[in-house]
Amino acid sequence: IPVGSVVADGSYQLGFQQVAELLPVAGVDVVGKIPEPLQSITRYAAGVPVSADHPAAARRLLAYLQWGDAQAVARATGLDPVSP
Repeated sequence: IPVGSVVADGSYQLGFQQVAELLPVAGVDVVGKIPEPLQSITRYAAGVPVSADHPAAARRLLAYLQWGDAQAVARATGLDPVSP
């Protein structure tokens, strides 16, 4: 069920979904996160395969994702910042 859209259209008054999935839905106000002990955390990982065609470029991208502008974009879109 697309939680954000059914809350936005008034079918439901309350919904729970990942913040990053709720932020772009017009008509939805994110009022807070559920308590940390009750959260189900989704972790993403990245790496460079041994067979990568452009391993140096891939490593530069991964390094970039850990700093400045990329961290700000992550936060603004509801994701926790990248950590090494």
